[in-house]
Amino acid sequence: MFELFSKLFTLAVLGIIGVVTYYLWIWTYWMRRGVKGPRGKPFVGVLNVLLDHEKPGLLKLGEWTKEYGKVYGYTDGNQRTLVVSDPAMVHEIFVKQFDNFYGRKLNPIQGNPDQDERVHLLSAQGFRWKRLRTISSVSFSNGSLRNIMSTVEDSALEFMKHMEEKSANGEIDMLDAYQEYTMDVIARVAIGQRDNKMFSDQNELLKIVRQIFGGSRKYLMLICQVFPVVGQAIRSLTFKYPKIAPFKLYLMIKKAVMERKEQRDRELENGVEPGEPQDFIDMFLDAKSDDVDFSKEAREDFSKRNMKITKELSADEVVGQCFVFVIGGFDTTALALSYVTYLLTVNPEVQKNVQEEVDAEFGDSEIEFEKLGRLKYMDCVIKEALRLYPLASISNSRKCMHTTTVNGVEIEAGVYVQMDTWTIQRDPTIWGDDAMDFKPERWESANQSEYKGAYIPFGLGPRQCIGMRLAVMEQKVLLTHILKKYSFETGPSTSIPLKLVGSATTSPENVFVQLKPRNQ
Repeated sequence: MFELFSKLFTLAVLGIIGVVTYYLWIWTYWMRRGVKGPRGKPFVGVLNVLLDHEKPGLLKLGEWTKEYGKVYGYTDGNQRTLVVSDPAMVHEIFVKQFDNFYGRKLNPIQGNPDQDERVHLLSAQGFRWKRLRTISSVSFSNGSLRNIMSTVEDSALEFMKHMEEKSANGEIDMLDAYQEYTMDVIARVAIGQRDNKMFSDQNELLKIVRQIFGGSRKYLMLICQVFPVVGQAIRSLTFKYPKIAPFKLYLMIKKAVMERKEQRDRELENGVEPGEPQDFIDMFLDAKSDDVDFSKEAREDFSKRNMKITKELSADEVVGQCFVFVIGGFDTTALALSYVTYLLTVNPEVQKNVQEEVDAEFGDSEIEFEKLGRLKYMDCVIKEALRLYPLASISNSRKCMHTTTVNGVEIEAGVYVQMDTWTIQRDPTIWGDDAMDFKPERWESANQSEYKGAYIPFGLGPRQCIGMRLAVMEQKVLLTHILKKYSFETGPSTSIPLKLVGSATTSPENVFVQLKPRNQ
């Protein structure tokens, strides 16, 4: 008995020594390579700082950039991260050397992107990502967006009915209101919800998604990032217990997808041909591409994972894509609308210019898909808002898959590269002395090549956000409806400047404004 205990004790001590040695190796990685940066603490690095909800970690990057320069390193848990705010390096990593940087920095609770059957575009990498992107791209063509335009329009009209009532009662927190709108659009186009549940206590989907985004999970995420095995254990629990918010959402989406698939199968058996797709479930079930990579290298890659390459999405993959569009499209579009609203509110002359453009283009006529493209000044306003307040900047990261050199800096395989998007997009050496000013006119004559690698609100290169055009369409439809009827004005609770919070995304705490009817 004593001998067994002695062996177990020895193994435990050796295990502890091994773990401590590994984390000390991680923690001292950048020091050993002579790279400057915040050192943080053993085991956690700077993770506790980055996860601070009250002071967004993505803004902390800017402070460190001022202190350490445009290239520096830190450790966050068991990960080594190089921070970059040099546009030339950004373009090199995202575009020119994409084959060396095709992986993404993942949530520690996410599954293995090479093995997970539920993998989606955000987490997939390599040939799996390439296949998913190729097939899914069909669903974001002009024709597909035109098909769902009427659905977006219905949500916007319903939103306006609620605004008429709420505007009469004083200030409105437009961030909360826009979340109702974006959730309604997503529920309709991503999971086929037919009835309207905007501003309703019965909106179960919105409650679930707010649970996923809401609250501080700082210590949970810290533990999972430091000890990945804990993250995977939590993931296993998440997909076994339906009361946990992410799994509730997954089951809700899976139910909608499988019911639609069974309905379509029955109709085909009865000789009923499918009509025009009205939402992403239809589009993803219909999606097929002859451009899928069937090269020997791709076939071998899939074979290693006991998978076959197909030109269509499996049912699990359809669920995965719908899941990520619910998560990815809810918060970001609501935030974009909130930032635009704030900037128009505190810049009434810009707001007037947008209203004049809307009046000239639409007048009393209905909003049409083709005409949205003519709102050039509104395009400039949205671009400028996203320059000053980039969304989900944490997604502007890549994993180095093969050791390489970028602009003289060697980056080893396994190292993550995080772009300091806020610094790049507000850099006066790139944007001029008025870089901190809201100036939509800068985009009217902008040479896009001039800002290569410096404007990345939706990412850059092959992994640029696939839903970008849908997000902009949602914004333009709703802003057109609002600005035709109302003007944004400040109220007693309007925060100037905005108070920003968050960790994974950077969000205003609130955006209180007053909606004043234009005919008064």
